[in-house]
Amino acid sequence: MRINTRFTLHLALGIILWMLLSGMCIVIGLEGILPLFKKSVSEAYQSLLVAWIFGFSTIVCIAVFGWYFGGPLGFIMSWIHQLSQENYTQPVGLSKIYTRKGKLRMRYMLYQEVLQHLQSLSGKLKAAETEREKVEQAKQEWIAGISHDLKTPLTYITGYSTLLLNDQYNWSKEEARSFIEEIADKGKHMEELIQDLSLVIQFNNTDGQLPLHKTNQDIVDFTKRIVANLSNNPQAHDYILHFQTDTTVINIDFDTKFMQRILQNILMNSIIHNPPNTNIYTQIFDRVEHVEIHIVDNGVGMSQHIMENIFQQYYRGTTTESSSEGTGLGMAIVYKLVQAHNGTITVQSEPSDGTTFSITLPKNRNLPLRS
Repeated sequence: MRINTRFTLHLALGIILWMLLSGMCIVIGLEGILPLFKKSVSEAYQSLLVAWIFGFSTIVCIAVFGWYFGGPLGFIMSWIHQLSQENYTQPVGLSKIYTRKGKLRMRYMLYQEVLQHLQSLSGKLKAAETEREKVEQAKQEWIAGISHDLKTPLTYITGYSTLLLNDQYNWSKEEARSFIEEIADKGKHMEELIQDLSLVIQFNNTDGQLPLHKTNQDIVDFTKRIVANLSNNPQAHDYILHFQTDTTVINIDFDTKFMQRILQNILMNSIIHNPPNTNIYTQIFDRVEHVEIHIVDNGVGMSQHIMENIFQQYYRGTTTESSSEGTGLGMAIVYKLVQAHNGTITVQSEPSDGTTFSITLPKNRNLPLRS
């Protein structure tokens, strides 16, 4: 039953009861009480008595109506005011609106939907506040971490530059070259960190609608080249990279620059967070309407908590004792870039049992995948 129908019904019943009560009181007064005095009473006195009885019953009914209809409204208004003050705890007196059997009392039953929606809203606001606090805490930790990440290569750059500029030492050509290579490497690292920040700001300012420059290319050959280039990276020297596919050519539309970023970020994640000699498999599967890219490793895996937060901005999860290299934005960027390609990405992992990232990309241009 809708609240307006219920309210009308309760109000109509209240008016009927008021009229019956008034009539009964008048009849009792005129026919039951006045005859006890055994004196004739004038019509004017009878009319006055009727008016007094009617007025008294009206005042009583108004008070009852105010208690019946207004009490729950006052409770609802105080609850709304409490929510407006960002206090999402249960309001004082909430238990009193229920019977011992856990059902709403009659006068609160009138506003059943309102109370249900308020309770639901309170829970959602409380959950949102908790999530906001978690994000804020993660953001503060991220700011501290990114400051450290930027400071560390800057320290190297400053240190080696100072050594090169020191006239007290006559560095050999090989020593000077090694210093310059170290400066260049740290400068490149800083550039990558700043690119991460710039890309996330771009995503946030465009509500995730990042413009892509898609071209129709062979995703198999493209991915194979990414894996081959990464295998020559010094960081991947102690890792075993594999490439597997069930077909030789799959042409789809994708942005070369951003697809490279997606694959490199995931593969580097598998390298950074796993011990040497870990096997890392890049697999491509040709489906009817989409292409699947799986990046699988037999490394240390990750906990449920890390899996649940790995695609969140500012989250810097790590499964090793090594310091986290990066902004904590890498996997969040991967997630948004895959979405920008109308694709999906998921992760499956168990501690000590490896990790699998699964990317699904549609074959047809601008066609989102079916859920």
